[in-house]
Amino acid sequence: MTAQHVARCACGKVELELSGAPLISLVCHCDDCQAGSAMIEALPGGPRILDAGRGTPHVLYRNDRVLCTKGTELLQGYTLKPDSTTHRMVASCCNSPMLVRLPPVLHWTPIYRDRIALPAPPLEMRIQTRFLPAGIALPADLPAVSGTPLTFVVRMVAAKLAMLLGR
Repeated sequence: MTAQHVARCACGKVELELSGAPLISLVCHCDDCQAGSAMIEALPGGPRILDAGRGTPHVLYRNDRVLCTKGTELLQGYTLKPDSTTHRMVASCCNSPMLVRLPPVLHWTPIYRDRIALPAPPLEMRIQTRFLPAGIALPADLPAVSGTPLTFVVRMVAAKLAMLLGR
């Protein structure tokens, strides 16, 4: 499969090839995404990740459609807790957030949307908005759901079936 999109760190030393269509493009407002993004933003030279609504824009791809083609050795994982199986992978050369490695049981990989070379897939929705901090207004630019929408679940199940069927 050929790359549909490429994601690069700010200095160009790390590159991901993203094949096929993304599963979904969204902004997540969960407390873990907020905390993880704030942690990366606090790194020296760390870029702004959180949007005005304290959401983290991600584009989700099947695990088998994400390939690091350059700078794998520069990817450094950050966790919110020492025993966490979720690793926010940052290009150590320039502290650019690249992707999130989720527990092995999950079959998708969130890519930080701002790292995808333009044109990045358009955002479709905001999820987990119940975690919006007090005093922060939710932007009205996208449909918003307080939890995990059925659309998300259906797409993830369809992706897993396609993987099992070798498609």
